[in-house]
Order: sequence, then C-alpha cells, then structure tokens
Amino acid sequence: MKDYLKTPYVLLSGLLLLCFLASFILPAQFEWIKNFSLEMASEIIGILLVVFSIDRVIALEQKKEKKKLEKVTCLQLRRPLLRHFYLIFNLFKASIAEKPNKEYERVTDLFDEYFFQEIAFLDFSQTAPVFTIADTSWSEYLTRECEQFQEALNNTTEKYALFLPPDILDLIEEIINDPFIWLVLQAQNIRQLGNGNKDNSNSSPYNFLARKEIRELLRDYTQKFSKLLIYYNENVPKEKRIELTNELWNNDVPPKIGSSRVARKSVEENSTPETMEISNA
Repeated sequence: MKDYLKTPYVLLSGLLLLCFLASFILPAQFEWIKNFSLEMASEIIGILLVVFSIDRVIALEQKKEKKKLEKVTCLQLRRPLLRHFYLIFNLFKASIAEKPNKEYERVTDLFDEYFFQEIAFLDFSQTAPVFTIADTSWSEYLTRECEQFQEALNNTTEKYALFLPPDILDLIEEIINDPFIWLVLQAQNIRQLGNGNKDNSNSSPYNFLARKEIRELLRDYTQKFSKLLIYYNENVPKEKRIELTNELWNNDVPPKIGSSRVARKSVEENSTPETMEISNA
C-alpha cells in the first residue's frame, strides 16, 4: 500500500473503533450517542470500502503502466541481445564438424556439454563472417562484439534502470563485469606480452578457447546470458522473441559449418592464454 494512502486508512480505522466503543461502553442514558455512533460506523465502513476500491484500481493501473514500461525497456535490449546471440552461435557453428543431431527448442538449449567441447576447436585466426572492408578474424570479431554488447548494456541501465526489476539490473551488472568479458577484451594485450610485444599475425592459428579453464568461464558467462535472454523473451511479443531457427544452420547463412575448425586441439594443461597457439604438427 502506498504511503499516501496509509493515513486515511489509519484515521478511518481509528474513528470506526471509537464509534464501536461508544456504542458498547456508554450507559443507556446516552442512547442517542450510541445510535449516532452506530450510524457513523456504517458510514465509515462504506468510506473504507470506497477508499480500498480506489486503492486497488490505482495499484492495478500503476502495475499495468510499470509492466508496459518494462516491456518497452526490454525491446531496447533486442538488438544487443540478438547480435550477441549470433556471435556465440557463429562461434559454435564454425567450430563443429557437423550439425548436432539434436532439436533445439530454445536458445538456451545451445549451451550443452557438446557446445563447450566442440567450441575448443575454433581457430580464432580465421576470417569471421562479417562484412567489412578488410578481413576480420574471429578474435577481432569476438572482441568488437563484446565491447559493443558491454556498451549497449551500460547505456540501457543508465537510461532505463527505473523500469527494470532489481534482480535483472544485478544480472546485467554481472554480465558487464563478467570475468570472461574482461578476458576477451584483454586477450590481445595478453597475447602480445606472451609474444614479447611483437605484432600478432592472423596467419598463425590461434585457439583462444583451448584451455578448459577459459571454457569454464565461458560456461558461467553463457548461464548469465541465458537468464537475461529468458527474461527478455518472457516480456516481449512473440514476434520479437529471439529464437534459434533451423535456417541459421544452413551453409548459405555464414559461417559454414566447420569453416574455422582446426584439425586438432593443442591443449596443454600448463599453457597460458597468451601461448594458446595451434600446433600444425
């Protein structure tokens, strides 16, 4: 109940109590006061019912308006969520040897054990399916998209924080500051340090997700991303939902299945992110 409605309820309830006390406690010689108190009590009950009804109508209208604003806010998330989903899906599609023999009912079904097993085969030095003047590697594509996603989420929380539930705001904040995002944005610098500050060449095969520890960071990250995606899909019209359609698996939709898959993983358990190069041997 809103604060500005608490005072009328307290006052009316207090008056109602006084009327009942007067009607039952006063002696018989004050019969007219007792009758008047009962009449007043019935009037107060009527007023309470009216105030309560108005309160309920206002509360329902406010809830409806808040839900409407929340849906509008969710729609602001559509483009960054869709772009980020395409990024993650494309990473997976380019790394697998063939389409999984599985029906994906929801986007979140994508993140199973097979996903984290096969994505380790992606060569991040290969060309990503983006339309730019110069060829863009998967490493550059991943970095750029994560930067844009992080910026888009920051902009959304700055503009629409009042219209999002606290738990969703916390979730978005966790995604923005997620260790996997941090690692992606720092990977190029880490790799340069590992190579003695030499310029990295995209001609050298590079497996950013070779280490299991990094894939575990990705797993935690996709869990958070999935929660935000579920929230989004639950609060937008059906035609605006983000779905994993069969058309995305077609090879005429870039990238082709397995187009950036390496022949083998050079996963050395003692390697560091900056030394995750793929052995051609």
